[in-house]
Amino acid sequence: MTRKEFMLELAARLHRLPQEDLRAALQYYEEYFEEAGSQNEQEVIRELRSPAHVASKILSDYAVKEAKKARASTKSGWRAFWFTILAICAAPVAVPLIIAAVVTIVALGFAGFAVVFALIIAAGAIFIKGIGTLFFGSATALLLFGSALILVGFALLIFYGISALIAGIGKHIKNKSNK
Repeated sequence: MTRKEFMLELAARLHRLPQEDLRAALQYYEEYFEEAGSQNEQEVIRELRSPAHVASKILSDYAVKEAKKARASTKSGWRAFWFTILAICAAPVAVPLIIAAVVTIVALGFAGFAVVFALIIAAGAIFIKGIGTLFFGSATALLLFGSALILVGFALLIFYGISALIAGIGKHIKNKSNK
């Protein structure tokens, strides 16, 4: 038997394999023959025994690989089934908790912005009072102007803190929804 006859019979016996696996197997044995050299073809053929022996080995390896894939997909199918059952059972508890969390976050956001608004209104009122007292005593007016600026500073701190918190929650939700 020649190398060409060996490879033709091997290809015929492996015709049931998917094309990609068939090409890979034939390429492997072509390279095996090439590495041995043309003078050692008969020795390689004797070492491999026969195309039927090589084909049965390849087909059995392929069957084992496919069985492992099928078992893995069955396991992931069962896992998905159990997660679905768990989600259905957890929904009566989880949905109200999620709604409560969202309502709490929104309420805290509104409360924070209400505090910012109140601080700015108070700062404006103190500033106007400072303008009114500017004519009667400069020390009192400076104290009121400083107090107004401090209130504006606190308002800005609270505003940027709440904005950063809302942006962080939004990014977290976006990242979770992309996964």
